Amino acid sequence: MDDDLKKSCPSCSQLYHLQLTSSKVKENLPLYLPCGHTMCENCIVNIMRCAEPIECKVCLCDADVKTTDPNELIQNKSKLYKKFPVNVQMVGELAMQLMKTPDTTHKKTEEDSFIDLKALLRNDAAQGNCLECNATTSKMCKECATILCDPCFNKTHKNFVIFKNHVLQNIESSAQPNTCKLHVGKPLDYYCNDCKKPVCTDCMMLGGDKSCKNHDVVSLQEVNETFLEELTDMSPQVDETFRRLTKTAVDIGYLLNNYENDTGSVKELNKIVANVEQHFSKLLYVVQKHKDEIINIILYLKFSEKNSLQKAKSEVANSIKKAKTVLRMIAAATDTKNVKQINLPALLEEAKQVKNTPWYLNRTETNKESLKVTVNEDLCALMSDYVHLEGNVKSVYKLHSTSELGDDLEIPPPPNAPVYPPEIPKDARQSKPKAEKELYKPPTLFKNAPKYHSKSGSVSSLNSNGSETSSKSYITQNNYQQQPVVQTVAPFQENQHPQQLCEGSQELIYVSHIVDPHNFFVQRACFQGLVKDMLREFRNAVSFAKPSLNHITPGKTYLAFNKADNMWQRCRVLSVDMKNNKPIVQVFCFDFGSIEFVSVDKLRLLPPSKIQCPYPLAINCSLFNCAPKTGNWTSEDSFLIQNIIDNKQAVIHIHRIIPMSNVEFKLECDVNTFENGISLVHALVFHDRAKMINPRLQYPAIKGVREKPKLYTSHSDFSSENPELVHITHIVSPDKFYVRKQHLQNVYEKLTEDLEQEYSLASTVGSVYLPEMGMVCAVNLENCRSGAPEAAWARGVVTELPGRGRVRLALPDSGHVVLVHWSALRYIHPKFTTLSALSTECHLAGITPFSNKWSTASVELLQKYLGALLELQVEENRNRSNRSRGSVGVTLTYRSDNDVVCINNQMVKHKFAVSFGIQMFEKNPVEKQVLTNKSPLDKPKPALPKSKIKILKKQQPLQQNDDLLAKDKGPLRLEVKVLNCQSPSLIYISLFLQQKSFNELFEKIQKYYSNNTKNNTKEDWKVGDRCCTLCSQSQTWRRAVIMELENEDAKVFYSDFACIETVPKSGLRELTPEFSKFGDAAIKCHLHGIMPAVGDEWPLITKEYLRDLIDAYKRLFITKLGNFKDKSMPIQLWVYHTVQGGALEPNKSTWRCLNEKILEQGLCVPDQSQVVSTDDSTEDNGNTLSFLNITGSVNEWLQLDPLPMVPLKKAPKVDDDINANSPSPLFEGEDNNPMSSENPESTNVLYITDWLPPETLPCKEFTALPTYIDNDGVIYLHDVSQQGTLDLIRKALDIRFKDPDPKAKFNKWTVGELCVALYYLDNRYYRGRVVDVDNDNSTCTVHYIDYGNEEICSFANLRKSVPLHQIPVQAHKCILNRIRPIGKQWDRQTLDYIHKSIVEKQCYVRVTGEPVNGAIPIELKYDKLCINDHIVDFEMAEYADGSKAVVRKYAPIDKPKKEVIEDVIESDSSPDYIVVDDPDATGEQLYISRDSSDVFSLKGTDWNKLIEEEQSSLEGNYMTYPKNTDDEFTCNITLINDINTLELSLIFDDDTTKVYEQMSEELQVESLNMSPLNGIFENKACVAVFPEDNQWYRASILQFSEKKNRVKVKYVDYGNICVISLADTRETCEEWVKLPPATVSAKLFGVRVNPDMDIGVITKEYTEVFLDQGPFHAKIISYDNSVPLVELRNDSSELVYQKLIDNNMFIKCD
Repeated sequence: MDDDLKKSCPSCSQLYHLQLTSSKVKENLPLYLPCGHTMCENCIVNIMRCAEPIECKVCLCDADVKTTDPNELIQNKSKLYKKFPVNVQMVGELAMQLMKTPDTTHKKTEEDSFIDLKALLRNDAAQGNCLECNATTSKMCKECATILCDPCFNKTHKNFVIFKNHVLQNIESSAQPNTCKLHVGKPLDYYCNDCKKPVCTDCMMLGGDKSCKNHDVVSLQEVNETFLEELTDMSPQVDETFRRLTKTAVDIGYLLNNYENDTGSVKELNKIVANVEQHFSKLLYVVQKHKDEIINIILYLKFSEKNSLQKAKSEVANSIKKAKTVLRMIAAATDTKNVKQINLPALLEEAKQVKNTPWYLNRTETNKESLKVTVNEDLCALMSDYVHLEGNVKSVYKLHSTSELGDDLEIPPPPNAPVYPPEIPKDARQSKPKAEKELYKPPTLFKNAPKYHSKSGSVSSLNSNGSETSSKSYITQNNYQQQPVVQTVAPFQENQHPQQLCEGSQELIYVSHIVDPHNFFVQRACFQGLVKDMLREFRNAVSFAKPSLNHITPGKTYLAFNKADNMWQRCRVLSVDMKNNKPIVQVFCFDFGSIEFVSVDKLRLLPPSKIQCPYPLAINCSLFNCAPKTGNWTSEDSFLIQNIIDNKQAVIHIHRIIPMSNVEFKLECDVNTFENGISLVHALVFHDRAKMINPRLQYPAIKGVREKPKLYTSHSDFSSENPELVHITHIVSPDKFYVRKQHLQNVYEKLTEDLEQEYSLASTVGSVYLPEMGMVCAVNLENCRSGAPEAAWARGVVTELPGRGRVRLALPDSGHVVLVHWSALRYIHPKFTTLSALSTECHLAGITPFSNKWSTASVELLQKYLGALLELQVEENRNRSNRSRGSVGVTLTYRSDNDVVCINNQMVKHKFAVSFGIQMFEKNPVEKQVLTNKSPLDKPKPALPKSKIKILKKQQPLQQNDDLLAKDKGPLRLEVKVLNCQSPSLIYISLFLQQKSFNELFEKIQKYYSNNTKNNTKEDWKVGDRCCTLCSQSQTWRRAVIMELENEDAKVFYSDFACIETVPKSGLRELTPEFSKFGDAAIKCHLHGIMPAVGDEWPLITKEYLRDLIDAYKRLFITKLGNFKDKSMPIQLWVYHTVQGGALEPNKSTWRCLNEKILEQGLCVPDQSQVVSTDDSTEDNGNTLSFLNITGSVNEWLQLDPLPMVPLKKAPKVDDDINANSPSPLFEGEDNNPMSSENPESTNVLYITDWLPPETLPCKEFTALPTYIDNDGVIYLHDVSQQGTLDLIRKALDIRFKDPDPKAKFNKWTVGELCVALYYLDNRYYRGRVVDVDNDNSTCTVHYIDYGNEEICSFANLRKSVPLHQIPVQAHKCILNRIRPIGKQWDRQTLDYIHKSIVEKQCYVRVTGEPVNGAIPIELKYDKLCINDHIVDFEMAEYADGSKAVVRKYAPIDKPKKEVIEDVIESDSSPDYIVVDDPDATGEQLYISRDSSDVFSLKGTDWNKLIEEEQSSLEGNYMTYPKNTDDEFTCNITLINDINTLELSLIFDDDTTKVYEQMSEELQVESLNMSPLNGIFENKACVAVFPEDNQWYRASILQFSEKKNRVKVKYVDYGNICVISLADTRETCEEWVKLPPATVSAKLFGVRVNPDMDIGVITKEYTEVFLDQGPFHAKIISYDNSVPLVELRNDSSELVYQKLIDNNMFIKCD
């Protein structure tokens, strides 16, 4: 017996481990929790790291860890072990296990559990020694009968020509020798009938004890024939026993394997052992704790003496030292020379102190009585009975032969072939990996699955219509994906007693019957052998005995013939219908789960052995965490599940087992298909048929599910050395477009052809019922809108799930993004994923737009080359930025016969972008000559015809699209020329990209001032004036700034060249406005991040070193960091440094920063004060090039070319992010401004708060067209005369929103906001209003105002414009008069019936009263059918006044009429009937409705009395919660809503707490079934959903916003206040308002908050004093307008808030 029990943690199930010096395994010690149970050290540390409560998994108690710094316990093990003591007893057991010598005889490996049957049979073969090499072998030559091994036979034996045709075979087994054992060598020729054995001649003739002399002896040949016949008959039985033995050997192996792995029956014993361990752990904890307390007391007493001696030792040492010093001073004082120098009085005092120093050591005892140990021996006797076991079930296994088995035991059938043990997976650390992976093998265990059963009673029980072969076989073979390997859960695939189902386990199953998602039946996969055997056994059940009609009673078991499946099935009788001549029996087929109706002749008596064995195979299941979206399940939900399962294997994960009776149970579980891993719950939610009760619930992973295919995307296919020929496939912006290599074009076409041949929309095989993010699939593009490639099928990657069954995918082979319905998706075959993505995302390298966005004109310029053959050159690796990963920076060149065009250069040339970095586009002098401000996309405008009519057009705002945002390409390095370098703090530069513009400016200046030398003179020049003067060095006119004026000379600074010169004052010329509006070419800069080491002046060596660096490099670059300081720009100065490589090495180039270079040389120190500000008011507002002009915008500096400007009387207000001077043309139809109006002036913007309400109906009776009926029974309809208006609205919106708006998906929406939304069924736009916003999924629930329906719409399909606001809402809200739902609300079936009867059909409408809550009461009639009365007749509704429906019965004409009461039917919906009194009707039902008007009943009535009655009836329409009547109670404060009012959370006893918890559980179950709020009043009691956990709680209404349809509620049992949607509230019931609220809103008595204190300080103090600091003892002193005034005291009867009074936080008041 193995007595080494494994010690494991109850929290993580990991073994405890005691670390040795040579062990590499991390130590994991058992520690005590405060409750006494044990948990491992790793669990405690990990839980403390997460700042979560430490909960004991045994007793569920939380460990109270009161420490301010949990990290202190984690890092300091001594403190951790002090808080959580080590289980010394268990550590000792672990140490003993390590000290024991391992007994290898008791160790069993997994391979030892199973008998190696193959080796056993192989060793059973005859063996011998090879004649040639003497090696052991089992082979022999058939012809020569010579034992030879395989190598010797082939190499030597067959080399002889005469032996060439010989054959090698196994050595023939020798039979029993036919010689006598007593008389050696004598043949056995005779057989003795008396002794029943063969004998020889000597045995027959000679005498002796074993002699057969005088016996009945016959010749052996005579009886051999008889023996041979018996052997022939017995051979199958021997073979059967052999096969049974192999099966038993495998079963024994599984059982032994269970013991080795602690599964099966031993698992329960292990749980008991762990339970006992924890019980003794608690006992040992108490013992160890008590022992530590006693030992600590003794150690305290022991060390008290030692500590006192240590203290005395220290005092004596100090006294000796002091005495010696005083003696030395006294000796010195005796010398007369030193008398005057020594303070004798002080020395005398010190001598007295030394004299009085204690020196006698004495031992004193506080207690004369010596310490004794008293032991309670009685506890030891009690410990022996601390834990005892009840019952002692001992089970053993024993082998029995067939003859030993009794008749009462059912003998299982033998296996068809010898059963070999399975291949146990070996530890990869101990076994060598195989050279090649094993090829995939299809499953061999369960090839047949049960069919779905068709029956008339259930529309969901049909054969799979998604499978093309479902009617031919049990399982559908998948032709596009490999069949998954069947992973059996139970060890016995064909055993009738597999492993028992338990909560948390997973099981492989087949779905056999579906009623709805909460009621379906499954069969375990391990039972499929039994199913197959039973169906085969009952195949000829028609010949079985029939039961008599009197014998058939409910509850009995029979065989019934299922006509739909053409098979006999076991069933149980539910009921017998004897009304007809041919009785019909309702039966439940408990092996498949279906309910059938059969005739008596289709029943057969079931063999007794099959009545209870096997047990019913169908298991009733229900989907966990799932509820119907509309309140009830429909047949379409069952069809969806059937299509997903499609007769294939699935896996259930059991969450809960619900017992239905003593023998029946139901499983709440998750169901996932084994083939594709589809979760049925998530699929129902995706298809908008269900909702999750707890959306945050984590679903466990399903083992064995095949990993979904992935698509490889590479951006390293391009080489920076060799250009590639590509085609652009899709363009988003110049920073995001997709290209495909030219040689991949044929590959793409072949791929699309293969996809088109592989997939078809006509077949649903392989449909993706549950798309997932990142999933690769095949997508059909035939129904896509514009913007998709022309191919019919393509590969796609799911990027978004907008809702309503739609999926957004990115096409990796073209770069497009499409939105399709889920039905257009198919699972992709693995062969289509071996090819990587054919398109690559790119961006134009070396250029960036002037602002953060690219203009639409730049996109159109790039679109000119869409589909053209381009040459692509990738930027060098060293130039790539880490920020642009996922995109390749490229240079595109278009080559034609006549021209070579660089697209990057074109972007710079037409001023859509600016060049930066080492590439620096736009340097071709030829292109400079043809530079123009005109856009390359502008077309020549035709001459306008002369007309006197002036057409006014609306000013369209520019398009704003986040897709046009510029990509962050790292530091923006611009090439510059250093004009003047004085020091690192004073550098003047000019930009190369401005050089051309400034050259043209200089030419204009030369021409102007050369021809006008005497003009523009000025006398009164001042310092700081800007002027133009002739430079004496270059003899050119230059712009300048006057620095000094001395007599007739002026010192000027040339602002474009950064140099100073003294010129005559008479040579100064006034600068014209044309030349003064341009910024200076010289930009003042300083090196960022560095400063002089000493003082403010830079040393000469630093200045010279910087100048040397600048002179050493031909090209210099800068990047701007931070903001301007004293009109100086902080920069980093960069150079592109190249290091020459060796003979066989390439050159290496890198970017170097001269700022860091100076710092590395030690010529400066870092300047920490220069920090880049992110929130300064001078921030660039996203404009990365704003530094180019200190006072102006980007384009004022860069775009120096004057643009033709048309004077405008009233310029529209343009957003700051959009440049008004941009050369990009304005395109019509790009209206994305939600506040756009007819007048371009911003002051005339019209703000629309809501759509105009519907116009009053012109008449009381009209013909209408209903369009929708909602869940509250409200019918939306419009007069048929309004159809023209609706058509007008629809056509206008189609024209208005014909173009897509890429920016729309980034808009923000709020509830109640007006919008125009796309309807997914017809892809047309309609007016609407947002009723709910889901920011997580970027969707809104939109109410289409002209039709009444509500749909989910993604942000991308919503528009913020409010067009056609002058047209009122077209849909009228109506309700059916005189009727109401039978229950609390209209059920789904009734609403569907009304919808199918009237929607989109012309109906006659009669208005019967004034609108009630905005809904018009009407009588509705379709054809001749009055809908109001019709649905009451069909028992789908009831009359509001409580009257019964009219009962109509047929009365023959030829018979005398009975006494009847004629009831005149005013409606002409049907012919007249003879109406008979309903016997159940009473006179009390005939009364006038309270809502009806009776003028005569008001005569002589007091109006004041009527008003009082009406108010009292109004107050009684809702319920409120009772108030807490206790004046003193215990409470806590868990939240603070207001500093003046506290929410006191009451603390109840256990019984009261259970009542509240039971009520809370009822709330979660019943709240969804409660009706919506019937009237909204202040303080009305209701139930509401708390947004943070989606649970229902009791609440009270505080405020209501009718405009936003939102309500403010207070959760009365917790004190929280939230604003929620009205749809998240329900009416409450009387049972739920009986209990008072668990929180009390109160104010503090006698104090008020100091108004002068800061609210932040008060909040902090409140948190420290009140929040979770209880329990408090509250006493109500008085009331302030029904609000109680209380005092809060602690356990010491002290005011809890006394500290706040002392700190002047609270002011005392009366």
